[in-house]
Amino acid sequence: MGVRAQPLLARSLITTTQPWILSARSKPSSLLSQPWNKTVHNQAHVAEQPTDPANMEKLVGRHHPLPIRSEFVGSTPIDTATLEKIEVGAGLHRIPVSISDWTAYGIVRFLRFFADLFFRKQYVHRAVVLETVAAVPGMVAGMLRHLTSLRLMRHDGGWISHLLSEAENERLHLLTWMKVCQPSLFERMLVALVQTLFFNVYFLAYMLFPKTAHRMVGYLEEEAIISYTHFLAEIDAGNIPNGPAPKLAIDYWNLKEDATVRDVVLAVRADEANHRDMNHHFADRIVIHQEDLRHMVTADSLKPIVKLSKVDIKSD
Repeated sequence: MGVRAQPLLARSLITTTQPWILSARSKPSSLLSQPWNKTVHNQAHVAEQPTDPANMEKLVGRHHPLPIRSEFVGSTPIDTATLEKIEVGAGLHRIPVSISDWTAYGIVRFLRFFADLFFRKQYVHRAVVLETVAAVPGMVAGMLRHLTSLRLMRHDGGWISHLLSEAENERLHLLTWMKVCQPSLFERMLVALVQTLFFNVYFLAYMLFPKTAHRMVGYLEEEAIISYTHFLAEIDAGNIPNGPAPKLAIDYWNLKEDATVRDVVLAVRADEANHRDMNHHFADRIVIHQEDLRHMVTADSLKPIVKLSKVDIKSD
């Protein structure tokens, strides 16, 4: 049984019994700035002499990013047993039901083929390169919705904070894996090329087909969960060293001081499950024309388009 936490996007998403939505029991980082979170430095109120260096240091004191899942927020560090109990819905697959869905799924499977061909079982290097790309969609979508909100002078419906939190979270994944391994010169060049291409393509795609763009990210996250599950299998088989977790990861996910790389993989996989569910749900919201996250939707309204299956994710 998974660790129970607060409902995803409390008061802003849906009331449903679909396991797809319930598998990501988390809150966005904007809702998690609790004073007892050890990774948070509370923003101080600057009273007098706002230009005083001491006051300015207090003002900019909250420089640690916040985790996106409520399981990682608290005063008690998380151990391996707790991480393994987090329900991520490993193997859950959103069945395409429209041409748009099939297009998104086809693109992701095409990209997966080349990623498997290039990286094979080098999962740490794979994570470093792919996380640089994974941080792009949330930033692009958040930026476009931010500009739309300003241009139309209206509330964005609650999307922007979630999308930007997603981008920040993916960036922390990258920084974490950079502490574990250093990419080669070729991989760095590949990152520069792929990120540039992907940013521009996704920017255009989101402007024209936001539903397809979110669905594609949902499928990308499905593949990410499969990859991290294979990553775990390789560690358990002794093929990848299970060294100590980077200090950055321990602070960000509130892990125990003796946490290992395997614990980090479990935490990252849990984050990816959240992004999977969020982006599929965002696409669903666009389909049913109920994009304001401040208004709840029912399971019945999503039933015609939410089709799930279970796929085999055993390592090759």
